Amino acid sequence: MTNVKPWLAPNAQAGSYALGMLGLEERKLLYQLARNIYTGEGAVVELGAFCGASTCCLAAGLRDNPRAVGRRVDSYDSFIAGEPYLVDFIRTQFHETFEIGQSFAGIFRRATAEFAGLIEMHPGDLLEQSWPAGTPIEILFVDVAKTLALSGKVLTEFFPHLVPGKSIVIHQDFYHPTAFYLPVVMDFLRDHFSIVEEGRDWSVVFRLESPIPREKLRIASLYGFSFVQQQAALRRTMRRVGTPGCDYLRLSECAAIGTQFGERPFQAALAAAIRRSPPETDRVWSDGLAWCSDFKASRIRTRLYGAPSLMPPPSAADKACLRVSAVCAAIASLVASRARPRPAG
Repeated sequence: MTNVKPWLAPNAQAGSYALGMLGLEERKLLYQLARNIYTGEGAVVELGAFCGASTCCLAAGLRDNPRAVGRRVDSYDSFIAGEPYLVDFIRTQFHETFEIGQSFAGIFRRATAEFAGLIEMHPGDLLEQSWPAGTPIEILFVDVAKTLALSGKVLTEFFPHLVPGKSIVIHQDFYHPTAFYLPVVMDFLRDHFSIVEEGRDWSVVFRLESPIPREKLRIASLYGFSFVQQQAALRRTMRRVGTPGCDYLRLSECAAIGTQFGERPFQAALAAAIRRSPPETDRVWSDGLAWCSDFKASRIRTRLYGAPSLMPPPSAADKACLRVSAVCAAIASLVASRARPRPAG
């Protein structure tokens, strides 16, 4: 399977174009995974459905896969719009009056009506949800790990049910700067996962190769990594994913720096990352850069930890690492700028 990527075929289909925030390449990825890679031996689980774009792509894949007879997409979401950007999307795309705190379950049902028989909804706070013991998961789509608590829940509640040598994990937010902890966690688990797809839009795909000890998942879920450890993990992941993923992860590194040390170090790191960026950018880079333009350390600390005061303070080693990183980034930026061809004339 690792040598076959049907989502890259010239005629690859997406299965569904239902309204949602997924990119076209991510839609092809989800449909093709469910259509051509899924064997029917485990469950297909979606953590974070929003209005159903990813749900429809996965369900369409099951519909078109003869090995998936009787299988459904287990779709988890609070189905409550808790963020302004979700409300804005629903208002503009579905042309409905909507407010923060309102349920969009009705919109989800209408958007996924074509596949209603292939979807099992699990509404509610994921932190209070559970997965049936002894039920293997073959495809796990993760678009809910927006906080460290939710990321930890995914690791402790769903990862133990993955099947070595078979199960696929799709991290949809892998390249989003605010989710810099996802590459860190997956690096911590790198001895157990291979990378199947280095990037379709914001998503990266992993396959579980060997069992993960429960204690290791518990440690990962607590996210007690120092800044030194986080930066080392991000750098290793940059090497693993190659270009353009490494460019996206430089923005994630900037977010990690800003979250730990504040706006001024963040801006310095961001300026260095921009100087090192390729001359031709794409949507993932552009969207990440747009998010970085409105970076607020206190907001990210609150989102990830619940309150800024709950974030562990940087150690002396962390501060020394930041200083060394700043010098190295400046040198790398200088080298990159001199290496670029100058325009004629």
